[in-house]
Amino acid sequence: MEIIHKENNFYTFSFKKGEEVMSALREYLVQNNIKAAHISGLGAASSLEIAYYNIETKEYERHNINEDLEILSLNGNVGVKEDGETVVHLHGTFGKRDLSVIGGHIFSMQISGAGELHVITFSGEIKRAYDEETGLTLMCSVPSDL
Repeated sequence: MEIIHKENNFYTFSFKKGEEVMSALREYLVQNNIKAAHISGLGAASSLEIAYYNIETKEYERHNINEDLEILSLNGNVGVKEDGETVVHLHGTFGKRDLSVIGGHIFSMQISGAGELHVITFSGEIKRAYDEETGLTLMCSVPSDL
């Protein structure tokens, strides 16, 4: 992973062939104490673990995809759990060779050609807490005095 451009709080990252995006990005965020951000991106992937969250069972239905895919769109954010763990919450839409499309919550993604991510960082942190009703770690409200 390489920073291609940085201006104020806006970063453009480039990932090379073979790099795993989620772990590399999370490592960078932790090392640089970034606890709130918006993420977008595109590129190409060769290996992917994505999931659909089943609200009834409160479990992710994970799928491993091992084929070349176009990364059509990535969209997500960065936050922090109550225990201090940095969370990269990223969803993606991917195009197959036959032009069909798949998508979901990304657990891992390995780049096959290009991986281009834009990250806008914010001061402070986006807090996340476990929600009993959904079984998800959701964003918490900002105090009303801000």
